Amino acid sequence: MHCSHDTRHLDSPGVPYLAILVGSFASCFLSACALDAGIGEPPPSADIDVTLTPVREFGGGAGALMTPDGERQQLGYAAAVAASSGFVFVVDSASSSLVRLDFARGQSQPLKYLEDATTAGMYVTTDLIVYVVDRTNRSVLELSESGWQRRVFSDTRLIPAPVDVTETNWGSTVLIADELTQRLVTFDSMSNPTGMLASTLSPVTVAASIVAIAATDSAVFVLDAASREVTQLDLYGRLVATYGEDALLVPVAMAVDECQRVFVADGHSDGLFVSSPESYGASSRAALPQEIAMAVTDLWIDSNELFVAAGTFGVQVLSIDPACFAP
Repeated sequence: MHCSHDTRHLDSPGVPYLAILVGSFASCFLSACALDAGIGEPPPSADIDVTLTPVREFGGGAGALMTPDGERQQLGYAAAVAASSGFVFVVDSASSSLVRLDFARGQSQPLKYLEDATTAGMYVTTDLIVYVVDRTNRSVLELSESGWQRRVFSDTRLIPAPVDVTETNWGSTVLIADELTQRLVTFDSMSNPTGMLASTLSPVTVAASIVAIAATDSAVFVLDAASREVTQLDLYGRLVATYGEDALLVPVAMAVDECQRVFVADGHSDGLFVSSPESYGASSRAALPQEIAMAVTDLWIDSNELFVAAGTFGVQVLSIDPACFAP
């Protein structure tokens, strides 16, 4: 997902740095604590109806884009998707590569061969820095918009099985979810400009089976396949709310917009599960095109557009109504 970033330094006074408060974060999850009294009362229930309208698509049966060399190209199998600044990045399992789509120019360009070609873990920043999970080598790759490998985030003790990656609102902390250890680990991406990066804090257990993570200016969201729910944390690691209890089937992907509306793909024929802190206790389903409803592999939100990776059906882009007008 895409969101704006606060660029204050992590060691600035008053910045709520997750690493500093790791103790309370862990104890909250391990004891299944209730809402913290300091967070405030839940907001009242509100209408959460969302309509998704197809805008364009690429791959599968859709029309091909052209490569810079003038060759026609389609996706074979879209495993992951992320978008920013008019560019769409896709992990194409069929070609084992990271592909960059430029819809404005009608171009598609393979950027980098990937050893882990089935990963759904990817994130792109507003300045087009791409993070891709590499489960084969138990790491996360940091790539430039042209596919050049800038750095590798790796710690085989803390992230033996990385599954997803995002950034916190500070813009210099990379948050990685590990499937095997059931933990979140943060890396300070500003601490070392090159080479292998070591972890800056101890890991924290958060879920039994992490599928995906996302972050906004004020929250971190964790999608847990085992409990079939989404857990929302504040930036101090405190439990805020959970979504989807008894409503999700087999969750596979999640995206959160700047208004903190939560979109989850779970193989339901009626489309995506949608909920929000503004509609506490309420949820709905947002219909997808019938052919992709059961085939979603990854979700991404950029502005008010939802990008859906759907395997052999390629990537579909849908507008979100009502639009989010977060400050």
